[in-house]
Amino acid sequence: MGIRYVLFDLDGTLFDTSPGILRCIRAALRQCGVPVGEGENLNKFIGPPFLSALKEFYGMDEAQAVRVKDVYRALYAAGGVDECAPMPGARECLEALRGAGLTLAVATSKPLPFALRVLGRFDFLPFFAFVGADETPTGTEKAEVVGRVLQKLGGPPPEACMMVGDRKYDVLGAAAHGIRCVCYDSGFAEPGEYGRAGACKVASSYAEVQAFLLAAR
Repeated sequence: MGIRYVLFDLDGTLFDTSPGILRCIRAALRQCGVPVGEGENLNKFIGPPFLSALKEFYGMDEAQAVRVKDVYRALYAAGGVDECAPMPGARECLEALRGAGLTLAVATSKPLPFALRVLGRFDFLPFFAFVGADETPTGTEKAEVVGRVLQKLGGPPPEACMMVGDRKYDVLGAAAHGIRCVCYDSGFAEPGEYGRAGACKVASSYAEVQAFLLAAR
């Protein structure tokens, strides 16, 4: 059976949202008294649920992480969310996939209001049958978002679906539902991350993503 449904991550996959995210993360950490070295690589925050990332990367407890998250979200809503741009070739890929009859959806750990704001600003919403995102105050793991998207799409068989992401969280979240993931290498992953997670394909451009998905129909 060929694929008929494609789920896309948002941050680092459809859009380069890193300018706003990284600026607001630095500001939030500093406001909360967390040391942030000028040379520190914060790219690891592009992809995972924010609360989980604070606990994993900084060893914060729940209360500390929630405090930083609340400051971050306020800063991000005030303007950071608009500091982004579509990845090169993303729109053309979506147009080609829709033209080939595939059903597309978004599966992101980004809070839903932010996801809708980014997608709407660049007129990407018409491409998608459903936008699955974080709708909780504490954050949603990728596997949970993927599961909700699949339910909204009518529960298609795993072999008819494919995930497109840029981090291990996308690969593992899709794998929890038996779905393969092709990774668009946007530069935010750790060395060897895709192989360890089990990505079925790593693409360096959206032209590669498009060709791979169309061939898998």
